[in-house]
Order: sequence, then C-alpha cells, then structure tokens
Amino acid sequence: MGIFRSKFFYMCCFLFVALVAATIFFYFTDEGVANEFRQVRQPNPNLFHVGIDVSATIESDMLDDFKNNVISRLKNFIGDEAVSYYVSSFGNPGCGKASFSSIVSNQSPKDETAFEWDVQKKILSVSPARKPGPGRPLTTPLNCLLDQVLTDRIGGRVIIFSDLLNEESDCPTIPCPFPERAITKFGANKEGQIVFLYPTPHELKKKDQQNFIDKMQKLASEGRIRAFFYHIPDDPEKRSAFMKTQLQNSIPVTTFEIVQERVLKMVDAIVSAVRG
Repeated sequence: MGIFRSKFFYMCCFLFVALVAATIFFYFTDEGVANEFRQVRQPNPNLFHVGIDVSATIESDMLDDFKNNVISRLKNFIGDEAVSYYVSSFGNPGCGKASFSSIVSNQSPKDETAFEWDVQKKILSVSPARKPGPGRPLTTPLNCLLDQVLTDRIGGRVIIFSDLLNEESDCPTIPCPFPERAITKFGANKEGQIVFLYPTPHELKKKDQQNFIDKMQKLASEGRIRAFFYHIPDDPEKRSAFMKTQLQNSIPVTTFEIVQERVLKMVDAIVSAVRG
C-alpha cells in the first residue's frame, strides 16, 4: 500500500509541476493567456450589452431559454444604479442597422416593479423574425452589429447569442466586412471582453461559422481582444442549465461569481492556447 501511495503522490507532484510549467510557457508565448492573468485585479464589470440573434436559423425554444436566463441574471442588479445594461436584437427585417432593434437601454432599475416593466417585459417581447414585406429581406448582419456595439461599448462586457453567420446576400448594399478595426479598438481596453454563445448551425454553414471563430481566436491569441466562445448543447434538456451557467460567468454579481469567472477565463485561455 505504501508503494501505491508513494506513486500516487509523485504522480500528483508531476502533474502539478507540468501544469505550472505549461501555464508559465503560455503566459510568455500567448498574449491571450497573458491578458487573462493581467485582468485578475480588474474592477467588477458594470457595463453589459446583450445582443440577441432573432434570425430564422435560431430555434424559438432556444431563444426562449436564452431570454429567461438573461432576465434571471439582470434581476440580480435591481437597486444597483452603478450597473448599466443594454439589450438589442438583430436579424429583424431590413439590411444592416435597419435590422437592429434596441430592447433595453438604461441603468439597473431601483425596484422589482420597475424591472418587470422596463426590462423583463421588453426582453420577453423579443421574438423570431417574421417573413417581411417586399424590399425588407431577413438578414443576419453580425459583422455590422459588432462594428456598432464594440465602438459604443468600449470597456464593457458584450454577450452575443448567435449562430455566428453573417448573412446579407439579399441586400442591395455591400455586406459589412469583418470589423477588425472596431474589434481591436475595443480590445485595447482590457476591461472589455466579448462572449459568444452559439448553437450548431446547418451542416452547410459549419465552415462559415468556424471561419468566424478562427478569425476571432487569432486576434485573441495575439492579445488584441478578449473573446470567448461557448457552444450551446444540441440536447434541449442540457441547454437551459448550460445557458444558466455561462450567463452566470458572463454576467457575474456576487464576489464568488466574479472570482470564479476570472479563474475560468484563465483556464479557457490556456485551453485555447493548447488547442492552437
């Protein structure tokens, strides 16, 4: 028994040393990992922007899960007027900014009654985009949304619920390009970060989705933006719990949640660096 205990002890020591060595290595070779370690002592987040994709490719049940969990998180800020949050939808009829809809834009309400009317009711009213009339195509201008939000919310926490597909092919105007300039300008303020919660797209669109993720993660590994991607489970029974956990990390309230979120972000950055 003593031999096995000794082997187990040495194995634990080896794993610990290997973990420390890997962490130090990525700290000096990957700016994304280094950024997360530098943000451990950053101020608590108090500016949030939630972007909701309502295009036809998003399942209504998944949209409802997301809305309910966002409401549950924002409700924790009632009475805290230092916190401001903005909720918008995109993918409504129209091209570019015409497809955006501002849902909530204010400081956290003082009481539950105000929250119910000014926040909860408005978020619950968000619904999948319906087939529009002539001249108003259904689009998903993700690039255009990011360009505006990242320009307006520098230093804030941006949470995007979307399949990450930029689709403006039915518009007569030139589609918005990948907004690298807005992304890097936003990323210059290291208090800001972008969190993407995304579902599995149609098989034919998986490559397009991965291309977007690869572009963002390349900028993140270079230290030009703090960006995190979390895939929403396909199983409806796991989906709500997943969203609850991820939104708790993305919109932390208590000291424990804030510390937990920062540790998890460091782990996520290291895992991304390992995967390359």
